[in-house]
Amino acid sequence: MLSESAQKIIHDYFNLPFSNVNGVRCPYFNNARAGQRGQLRVLIGKGTPKEIVEEAKIISTQYCKDLFDINGMCCVHPKQNERSETDCLRQFLIDNNLGIDCSGFVTQVLTSHFKETRDINLPKMLLKKQKLGFIKKLITSLRPIENTNVRVYADNRCSDEIKITDTVAGDLITMLDTGSGNQHNHVLLITENDNGLIKYVHSRAWSSEGKYGHGVTEGIIKIINPSAGALEQEWVENEKNGEQNETFLEAKKARILRVRRIKI
Repeated sequence: MLSESAQKIIHDYFNLPFSNVNGVRCPYFNNARAGQRGQLRVLIGKGTPKEIVEEAKIISTQYCKDLFDINGMCCVHPKQNERSETDCLRQFLIDNNLGIDCSGFVTQVLTSHFKETRDINLPKMLLKKQKLGFIKKLITSLRPIENTNVRVYADNRCSDEIKITDTVAGDLITMLDTGSGNQHNHVLLITENDNGLIKYVHSRAWSSEGKYGHGVTEGIIKIINPSAGALEQEWVENEKNGEQNETFLEAKKARILRVRRIKI
């Protein structure tokens, strides 16, 4: 089971901690498309839930969007906007490139988990295992979370490959060179394995959900063939399976798909 602090982080991404608005699910944001360098981690898809909320307030004030009052309370009026406060805030986050990418989400959760359970700074531990030049080593030491990406988790120096049936909370499913043109990497975080019913969470964007439907999401993998690999099981997400499940399709397209466990 993930630690209480890690579970709290997951909860807060699914329900961003705005003072008086509930149910704002954190959107997906991939900085690789925006190409911003040297920015605060909250601006490049690596921030905590609290940082995302605070940055939204700053942007609203800076650009006079009038979404928050002087006390930081949301003051959207749904009747005037014909949308709920939750929808208004989600659209504001997406329009201003505030969200979390897949590795940022996993790193924030696991950092909290390993700090509480083993008193380990996970990003720094993982990056110490990498063979880096002096300049890169210096940069990553200053910005460890920003530089902990899917390839770090998929590195044999950082994690071991395991069977899908052996997974426990905190294990990962990594996908390298997937998506359109095989230029995308992705990672899922296992939260539970209950007798072959595996639950996972991740941050992603399905093409079928359009501009405003993406974000942190949960899904399940049902073990229907214990002797087979991950792709031979039943993946269900957003009530969709088979070819309708874009996460499963992304897994199928991956040049390298692995189930992995962090090396401590």
